[in-house]
Amino acid sequence: MTDTSNALITSTSGKETQLNSKQAVFSVGAAVAAAAALMLIRRTTQRLAKPSSSATAAVTGASSGIGAAFARKLAALGYDLVLVARRGDRLEALAAELAAAYGIRAEALVADLTDDDDVERVAGAIAAIPNLDLLVNNAGMGAEGRFYQADIGPQVDMIRLHVLASVRLARAALPGMVERGRGGIINVASVAGFMALPEDVNYCATKGYLITFSKALQLELTGAGVRVQALCPGFTHTEFHDDLREFDKARTPKILWMPAEAVVEASLRGLARGEVVCIPWRAGRSSVSQASATG
Repeated sequence: MTDTSNALITSTSGKETQLNSKQAVFSVGAAVAAAAALMLIRRTTQRLAKPSSSATAAVTGASSGIGAAFARKLAALGYDLVLVARRGDRLEALAAELAAAYGIRAEALVADLTDDDDVERVAGAIAAIPNLDLLVNNAGMGAEGRFYQADIGPQVDMIRLHVLASVRLARAALPGMVERGRGGIINVASVAGFMALPEDVNYCATKGYLITFSKALQLELTGAGVRVQALCPGFTHTEFHDDLREFDKARTPKILWMPAEAVVEASLRGLARGEVVCIPWRAGRSSVSQASATG
């Protein structure tokens, strides 16, 4: 594989600009990414399973991006919702909107999942849901910079959010699901979880943990009627990259970006057919294959 950390492109001004390793790796397979996104939307529109009567889904990081897209799709399918996020105003507005639009019950649970007390509060709420059919561990964050130079606070918060909160909430949800003999857990990871990228050390590591955790947990739950999935999107149209100062969207070809709605459609379709690791775009699959070949 070409050393992507040294990949170069030529700008319109004729100057060479070095791409950071994340953008270069994800650029593999650009020619098929847009077609893949359109195909996923077409294929999944009529194939997503309806919930059982009065089923509830819990979604973290639900105030925007992939989490909000999950909330909208699940509401349209008839799920009651427990929505979790830090931004209370946006979360409450979304809950009210979905309740009015689809006639479902939607609860806004404001919480910071990097805080131990908030995690325990949310875990208690999830464990108490008598008809929980789906948990989507979507809350996530990024942190920039070389590990040995970066502020340790955001690095530790990322581990708390991606790993500890996801594990704690899965543990809260599973006893009831196993007892009922049905349910699903979607852990939102990333294609970065298959990679080792400089300046994204803990992002790759924590997303990699979610992939391995999901695969092992599904093996443990064989025959229990509960499905587990690691959802591994690539570049997705959300607010996530807007908060990363060193990330330049203009350097990433538009064809590589996927709408959050298509990611959600692919995930739910994959969960219904027992897909434990879901990579919802072909360019992402190509990137993973090449990254694995050099690992």
